[in-house]
Amino acid sequence: MRDQLPSGTEESRVADGDLPVLIWRKSSASDPDGCVEVALAGRGIRVRDSKRPTGPNVVFWPAAWNIFLHDLCGRPAGRTLR
Repeated sequence: MRDQLPSGTEESRVADGDLPVLIWRKSSASDPDGCVEVALAGRGIRVRDSKRPTGPNVVFWPAAWNIFLHDLCGRPAGRTLR
């Protein structure tokens, strides 16, 4: 069964070299001139610039990503955001 995408997100599937196909997601509320996209990649979360889909991307460990999201949302870390 496929995970349900959060409301207001778009999805694109892209092969990344020898890695499995990544499912890149971005918010539909993002700026038309660009935003960041995220993809689950094994045990990490990849982040890339939507204007440069073949450019470099950054990988976060889940704990670091969770702290980042909590900080971004202004909530204390410790529980998973949904």
